[in-house]
Amino acid sequence: MPHALPRVSTFFRNHTSSFDIHNTDLKKGKRRSSSTKRPALSDRSPSSSGSSLASEDRSVKMPDSHKRLSLVGLHSPKTSSSKLAQHLASLDVNIESPPLVFYGPAASSSGALLSGQLVLKIHEDFLAIDSFKMRLAVEVTRKKPFHSHCQECSKQCTDLTTWDFLQGPATLRRGEHDFPFSFLLPGHLPPTMKGGLCAVEYVLRAVITPKSGEPIKLAHALDVKRAIYPSDQPRHSIRIFPPTNLTANCELPAVIHPIGETNMTIRMDGVVKRNTETKTQTHWKLKRLTWRIDETQKTISPACAKHAAKLGSIEEAKKGMAHSETRTVGTDEMKSGWKADYSSPDGQIELEFPFGIRADSKPICDMKAEDGTEVSHVMVVEMIVAEEFAPIRKPTQATPTGAARVLRMHFNITLTERSGLGISWDEEQPPLYENVPPSPPTYGNSELYEGDEIPNYEDLTPLTAAESPMPAPVADRHPYGNGEGPSRLNIEDLTLEP
Repeated sequence: MPHALPRVSTFFRNHTSSFDIHNTDLKKGKRRSSSTKRPALSDRSPSSSGSSLASEDRSVKMPDSHKRLSLVGLHSPKTSSSKLAQHLASLDVNIESPPLVFYGPAASSSGALLSGQLVLKIHEDFLAIDSFKMRLAVEVTRKKPFHSHCQECSKQCTDLTTWDFLQGPATLRRGEHDFPFSFLLPGHLPPTMKGGLCAVEYVLRAVITPKSGEPIKLAHALDVKRAIYPSDQPRHSIRIFPPTNLTANCELPAVIHPIGETNMTIRMDGVVKRNTETKTQTHWKLKRLTWRIDETQKTISPACAKHAAKLGSIEEAKKGMAHSETRTVGTDEMKSGWKADYSSPDGQIELEFPFGIRADSKPICDMKAEDGTEVSHVMVVEMIVAEEFAPIRKPTQATPTGAARVLRMHFNITLTERSGLGISWDEEQPPLYENVPPSPPTYGNSELYEGDEIPNYEDLTPLTAAESPMPAPVADRHPYGNGEGPSRLNIEDLTLEP
């Protein structure tokens, strides 16, 4: 038994060593099979084994390094041209106008005023320029285009205006050069949006074309919003639910905002129905209330000139393919928190609850564009009521009858940005010349003169110097003059006293 331990240990030791040797042999065999031309074992010396292995490793790594060098070589001309263009000059945009906000609905909005300066920084002593232009474009990207693999169907670009800063070739010196620009965005345009079906963006794109070298480009995105002023009075709505006598009087704001909460008040009448002969009554009890806000996006994907023939007529080609998507941006449920009064003649249930939009839903404000893109919001309120039977004198001892109803209400609400402290640009401008009344005003009759008219200036008699209570002018009262005007004093006329 004492000799068993060394035998077991030697057995495992020999087994592991043989396993390692077998693995190394397999690896060497794979290496030998992969190489096609290798010298015989007798031709290789022990001293050169390390160098041969090193060369073998280099041969394996060479293709990766060679591949990296080839990729860098392919992209080197493009990067060098862009670096050269940035070395010559650079562009930047300074927006001087307030945030671009369309105040009011699209039918009556006066638009938003855009003004700023395009700054050109030249890093060389001189820069010869052929052309310098900038344009303001509205870019609409369709997430579900008419043809999935067509670039023209998925993206439409419309130029609102263009600026040509240089009428012809020019040479500019080193330093900063400012080029002011301004434009009035029409109020009927849609605001900036990024939805599940399409995206609308406003982009300033400037291009400088030098005489030698690649053109220098700049793209600056603008954030255009719309703000509708909320009304001073809340919105009132009445809903009737036949065949029951239930009537809901709702009060809610007509305008909501993406951030924050607003309250909704509901008063339900006609809850109780009494039977005087049996001295019993049946009333409706509110069990649960749920609300949600649904956002509906609608868009029309037009077809490009290549794929317009698939639609047939020209009118259908203009319509394109319609898409619609609905999602819930806010929801909640209430099981308590209201007051019920069953002792009044008709009965009454009053409740008030806050509602709003989830912060992580990324909602889109209401909009309606000419190309068919539309975003709207609807608030849906559902109330579950159950009928109960109780004596008139003891309404708390109620027994469920088993009847229940679902009362559903829909409210169209407007989701818009907050107006903040800004006002429309046309209200900030001073009055125009045609708005200023003529001045000075004409004089009429006055009660101070007891009915006498004020005489005109031409009818008044001129005042003489003797009748004038005012002193004579300074020029006529010169100490050394004769009354006709100032005169000089001669030194010879002065007498000096000893």
